[in-house]
Amino acid sequence: MARIAFLHDLPFEYPGILSLCAYIEKYGHKSDVFIQTEEGRHFWDRIKEFNPDWVGFSVVVGNHTGCFRLARAARDNLGVGTIFGGLYTSFYPNAVTREEIDVLIRGEGEEALLDLLNAYDRGEDYSQIPNLWTKRNGKIISNPVRPFESNLDKYPVTDRIYYYKYPKLRDAYFKYFMTGRGCPFNCFFCFNQVFRKVYNYEGHQVRRYSPEHVLEELMFCKEKYPMNRIVFADDIFLIQPKWLAQFLPLYKKEIGIPFSCNVRADMIVSEDIVQLLRESGCDYVQVGLESGSARVRNDILGKRFSNRQFYGAVDLLHRHGIRVKTFNILGNPTETLEEALETMELNSQAGIDYALCAIYQPYEQTKTYEIARKRGCIDEKSPMEDIPG
Repeated sequence: MARIAFLHDLPFEYPGILSLCAYIEKYGHKSDVFIQTEEGRHFWDRIKEFNPDWVGFSVVVGNHTGCFRLARAARDNLGVGTIFGGLYTSFYPNAVTREEIDVLIRGEGEEALLDLLNAYDRGEDYSQIPNLWTKRNGKIISNPVRPFESNLDKYPVTDRIYYYKYPKLRDAYFKYFMTGRGCPFNCFFCFNQVFRKVYNYEGHQVRRYSPEHVLEELMFCKEKYPMNRIVFADDIFLIQPKWLAQFLPLYKKEIGIPFSCNVRADMIVSEDIVQLLRESGCDYVQVGLESGSARVRNDILGKRFSNRQFYGAVDLLHRHGIRVKTFNILGNPTETLEEALETMELNSQAGIDYALCAIYQPYEQTKTYEIARKRGCIDEKSPMEDIPG
């Protein structure tokens, strides 16, 4: 059976890679993860011992240059094919023309990777597999994506030994989990716009693992590894109140570890849902405020909630003993200095416990990027895919 090694330069758990590993191993293939900073000088020796047929990379804009570097080194040290997936490849599928990439996967990758490894194992051509882009004789072969998988429970729970063989990750205070995929909102700066275009899907599809499936993964991890705090990394954890009403009591009974999650300010309107969160162990939430200026937040970034809704949500959360962290963006297209200062002021007036700030990144194909381009804020001679990571 085929063997694939996923390579990182920095220690971080990728939930997508965990799902890929579990799924392909269910069908007999072998996988492992190798992190350069954790392996040190033994990095390539460890990979050679595993003897992969392919090396894989989960790529986002920002880590892409590091992945290109590792891919070039993999060719020199291993002489095997390279597979690139992740959000970067959905934004920039034409990157398949780069010499570092042999196969590129657009969209969700479990079925495509399994089909690729099966074809490789049988010595068959894989160039026509849905979701795959590759090249033959200097020409790009691009295939459409298959539909979203609606039953996420078909993807098995994975043992995190791939990552937790490294003490830094095994003993980390925070452990990250996903309970579903997708987001119903359309923030102008977010990759979800591009993902919908890739799938030619205009709706707001959110798919979730069953409460029992999520609980099985949590219990497996709790029994085998240190678990101090859990972060549910779903885009919006509060989506589907009926699902939460089933899951959270089970979580409280079987897991009982403090957790945090991502929420939207305009969804924190019910005393009952906040109380359910707190009673189940949530003492910390992350809110995407993005800007203290209502104009920037709504017209440029597309968040679509008011200052009043934000203040009300923070007050309700605080009254139930739940701390609030905000995500904020500065340097937005058309943003004035006064509007940037409004972000600091709004966080301060709301009594935010921790405000995290980033500088705006103009991702192509998003609405905010188009606003910036039309107003001359972006040098179109410098493609985003070429920015240094």
